[in-house]
Amino acid sequence: MEEKEKKVPFLQLVLDDFMFLLFLGVTIYAVSYLIWGLLELAWLSPIPSEIKESLLGGK
Repeated sequence: MEEKEKKVPFLQLVLDDFMFLLFLGVTIYAVSYLIWGLLELAWLSPIPSEIKESLLGGK
């Protein structure tokens, strides 16, 4: 008798590959913190001109 090959579901293939899951976990963590950091930088208020001039040694 010939054995029929059962098709393995895609989700089972993904969940069985622990190296892919590790890579996915680290990547999602890194990308989310990168986006969070960029948003924090974008929301910072600008440095007041008095402080900027005193730091840069201007006028």
